[in-house]
Amino acid sequence: MNDVGPIVSTEIVEERGRFTVVLDVVFDDGAVRHRLQTYHTRARAELAARIVRAAAERDHGPDWGMQ
Repeated sequence: MNDVGPIVSTEIVEERGRFTVVLDVVFDDGAVRHRLQTYHTRARAELAARIVRAAAERDHGPDWGMQ
């Protein structure tokens, strides 16, 4: 991979009548998957997924605390 940063994606999974937001982040050296939160409606889950994805995709500089 290039030095373009992590690849971020979200997924909404229906579980027992609720909608769960799942965050996937792929780095150069591996990947992580986090089950974030459940919501009563798909619309709320989609809104939360958009917000989380936008926050995760922000360009954090080297002074971000990881040196």
